[in-house]
Amino acid sequence: MSEKRKNVNGFYNDNVIDKFLEAYKTAKEAVLNGSDLVVRISNKNSKMGDVASVSLVPFLSCPSCCSKTCGKKCYAAKIANLRPTVLYSYAINQALAMYRPDIFWASVDLACKAVRYFRFHVSGDILNRDYFNHVVETAVNNPHTEILIFTKRYDIVNGYLSEGKEIPSNLHLLFSGWENLKPENPYNLPETNIFKTESEIRDNWKICGGNCFNCACRGVGCWQAEKGDTIAFKLH
Repeated sequence: MSEKRKNVNGFYNDNVIDKFLEAYKTAKEAVLNGSDLVVRISNKNSKMGDVASVSLVPFLSCPSCCSKTCGKKCYAAKIANLRPTVLYSYAINQALAMYRPDIFWASVDLACKAVRYFRFHVSGDILNRDYFNHVVETAVNNPHTEILIFTKRYDIVNGYLSEGKEIPSNLHLLFSGWENLKPENPYNLPETNIFKTESEIRDNWKICGGNCFNCACRGVGCWQAEKGDTIAFKLH
């Protein structure tokens, strides 16, 4: 076990990481054996409202910067740590995305066809460039669906845009920042940040409304964020 892992605080501690690794190992074995091939799509929760979503394993799917930033307060890691069935659902999704992408993306596409609003990653992040290409393809194939995604995989998205490609208009992509993390954002994509007290809010920030579905229905917040915008979330 490396010193880097030993020094991680908060929910990304050694015990939690080992639990996540074990869950993913179990899920991977199940997928490779063909015994659990169903993508877990969430239709709603208290924070999202009636917004369908697909999630992956926190930490295991996230960039290394998270261990020194949002990882210490990661609500997704907290929930996954407390609820074994939730963690296993995330692990199955990630194993399918890695080892049976045909099943994973067909299921995500089918879910998007049935809903007006969809979000990638209440837990987790973009796995790699191929994964992001599929995110874009899903948006293109479902123009009736508004799709939301937050990411700290700045390099993957910037690499995509550097090739002259565009983000579909129904794919609302925001670069996630943190109090000590400024996104690498040469294309001026909308960003997110966090605040602990009202005094930290900047004049040009737009404040999260607290429920994804409510904001989606009203056409505000992250769903309508434009270049240069910052959506701010109160740290909880």
